[in-house]
Amino acid sequence: MSLLMDIRTELMHVVEALHAVTNIDIIVVDNNLERVVSTVKHSDRFVTSAPENSAFHKCLITGEHYFIEDPRNDRVCMECTNMINCKELIEFCLPIKYDGNIIGVLGMCTCDETAKRSLMLNRGSYVNFESRLSELISTMLNEKSVMRMLEYRSSEMGTLINSLSNGIIVINNNKHIVTTNKYINEKMDVDIKNLPSLKELITERAYSLLSSKNFNSVEGPFKMGDMQFIISANPIIVNEKKEGTILVLSDFEKMKESVLESNRKMDLITFDDIVGESEVLLQARREAVQVADNDASVLIYGETGTGKEVFSRAIHNLSKRKNNAFIALNCGAIPENLIESELFGYEKGSFTGASSTGKMGKFELCKDGTLFLDEIGDLPFLMQVKLNRALEEKEILRVGGSMPIKVNPRIISATHKNLNSMVEKKLFRDDLFYRLNVVPIYLPPLRERGYDVIILSRYFLNHFSKSYCKDITGFSTEAEALLLKYKFPGNIRELRNLVEYAVIFEHGSKIGAENIKKKIGASSDADTAKLSDLTRAFEKSVIENKIKKLGDDLDAKKEAAKQLGISIATLYRKLEG
Repeated sequence: MSLLMDIRTELMHVVEALHAVTNIDIIVVDNNLERVVSTVKHSDRFVTSAPENSAFHKCLITGEHYFIEDPRNDRVCMECTNMINCKELIEFCLPIKYDGNIIGVLGMCTCDETAKRSLMLNRGSYVNFESRLSELISTMLNEKSVMRMLEYRSSEMGTLINSLSNGIIVINNNKHIVTTNKYINEKMDVDIKNLPSLKELITERAYSLLSSKNFNSVEGPFKMGDMQFIISANPIIVNEKKEGTILVLSDFEKMKESVLESNRKMDLITFDDIVGESEVLLQARREAVQVADNDASVLIYGETGTGKEVFSRAIHNLSKRKNNAFIALNCGAIPENLIESELFGYEKGSFTGASSTGKMGKFELCKDGTLFLDEIGDLPFLMQVKLNRALEEKEILRVGGSMPIKVNPRIISATHKNLNSMVEKKLFRDDLFYRLNVVPIYLPPLRERGYDVIILSRYFLNHFSKSYCKDITGFSTEAEALLLKYKFPGNIRELRNLVEYAVIFEHGSKIGAENIKKKIGASSDADTAKLSDLTRAFEKSVIENKIKKLGDDLDAKKEAAKQLGISIATLYRKLEG
């Protein structure tokens, strides 16, 4: 269908109105010479299309205007295939242009002598009138195009919001529902032809919050019908003015299940997930495995980022408590005035802002599982007394409560601080220290784990290459040398961050030294060392790691040299270097 045919109905209304006023016939043909609209009444004129070699045809080809005062005798009409049947007394044609192209022809004609005289006397006015009419047609096409685009966008948006797994409610500034998506229509049994008011659809509490001054950012769980939702509200801004609000409703139970599923994945961590082959790490792993299947308290020492929580989860998942909860609490992240209620819970109305139903603490939630107390060295001194009593008596007292509650969690704690020194300085209670420190496990920092840096780097590289859909196969020799030389004050967490950064910015098939240097900084030990020194240190580390796997006798060293593609003499030389 041609562009002009697309606005045929609208065109017909315009030309009929103009014909009624002027008594001049108007004909519009498209770029195929097909008649789009016409006010001509006699049947033998432009039944379906304009004749070949007619003024319409020539106007379409040349783009010129034609004003024919004497049809059939004008030279323009000499080749027209319909000249014999032509009855017009006067004719005027001009091209219709749209987007720089000729898309049709607009013609004015008449078979009436009075109308002809009027057209001749007011020729200039009619020429101007026809030009304006041609421009009007172009404008109509523009509007049609915009409307089609809006319809497409509307349909596209409708398809999008109907495919969402969340509910969508659009309201205007008067809180009247403008539209809802398929999810809401089905879950809430909404009749889209008779939309209810927002007040009918949601609870009074939710409506009250959404009607408050800060409703744009309201977010919380609300019950609607038999379901519970998290509702978030976002304003619709048009020309810097709010014209309405989009409410996004997320199924509370599904969100809760998603969180639980995430926790379950974390709970699946085992010692097989702990990457590394250094002796200091293997020693820590052996001790953890040995203590896992009994209820002795474990105190994990290690710097920030060494994997203390990962170790504690692995211990839990190897223990007889593995089917019960693993609950973690960072003692340094909770304000001092809230730490007691976090650990032991509270009764309803026990303090300002407390839930009207009370709340279970981590000890109760843990039941017969494992309670991991991270950063135990940051626990306030007064809370140390209460924690020690809870561990000794195996019972807790909620804040504001009077009835003791029996508890039986296994305690694994962790710290980056020197608790022995803190005990000596009276900053940490000795009785609690001895109760927690039954089995101490030391997690070494990355700088003490040697070649584990490379093993972990390759592990993270594989992970992030898949995540970012990149085909990066490894690290250059210089990059690995830099990694081995760097001290990693942030330990595994910093290494993970560094590898992710390098993967994002690497354009080659291997991570180069430059992307490592950018992240660790020019002031690092790795960056200021000579490249030759870094390479020697890297080669020595590779050889030592290979010998550790194969053995330290001569035959094992020969095999190591063979696997590395060097002579036994070169192997000894590089070990000494």
